Formats: sequence, C-alpha cells, structure tokens
Amino acid sequence: MNKNKIKSKQRIREYGEVFTPDFIVNNMLDLVKNETERIESRFLEPACGDGNFLAPILERKLEVVKKKYKSSQVEFERNALLAVSSIYGVELLHDNVSACIERLYKIVDEMYSKLYKDKCKDDFRKSLRFVLSRNILQ
Repeated sequence: MNKNKIKSKQRIREYGEVFTPDFIVNNMLDLVKNETERIESRFLEPACGDGNFLAPILERKLEVVKKKYKSSQVEFERNALLAVSSIYGVELLHDNVSACIERLYKIVDEMYSKLYKDKCKDDFRKSLRFVLSRNILQ
C-alpha cells in the first residue's frame, strides 16, 4: 500500500495528484460493503493512482473467492479472474498505471501462491497480467 500522501509538490501542482488515506478508503468502501464482496460487481476508478481504492476492493473480492472456492483450484482461478476482470481504472500518469497493475497482480499472486504452492499455473498468471493490462489504462 502507498502510505505516502504526496509523491512530490511538483506532481501536486502539475497534475493535482494526492492520495486518499487508507482509513478513508476503507470507510468509503464499507458504505458499499455488499458490492465489494460480490465477485462480479464492477468498479471503475477514474483517477486510480497506484490503486488505493482498487487494491482493497480486490482484496475483499478475493477473500470471498478464497472462502467459497479454495478447495478447487480451477474454480478459484476462474472466480479470481472474474474478480480481476470486474475492476477498471484510468490514470493520467504512466508510473501510477504500472504501479497499480503490479499492486493488483501481486495481491492475487500472493494468495494464489499460498493456496496452491507448486501447483500454480503460468497460464493463469499470464491471464491475470493480460486482463490488468487492458483494465488499468492511461
């Protein structure tokens, strides 16, 4: 998570870049808690930065996927990919786009690796990267 609220004063002046603190993000997401826990529920963040809203949304969705489907790797993969494919972000700055994609990928990959260890599939990981590269845009 990005704990910094400001990357630079220049970025604030030029782009109006500021980051929403985690506690505010979580308070706001709690207002739509049911939607954040629906695997297929769509979210669009029009100024996604490095994913301060998208990351906890994905984490909430993946907890549901894990709870329901961890006993079946195929079902976990299918539903995790559904969760990722229902998250969209648009960002002005390229470095934030890259950081957001990596942040979201890492969230899924860490859970996937812990659950399935040496059974993890490269094709699933490639699919994740592909979907994220299409859904998080500059």
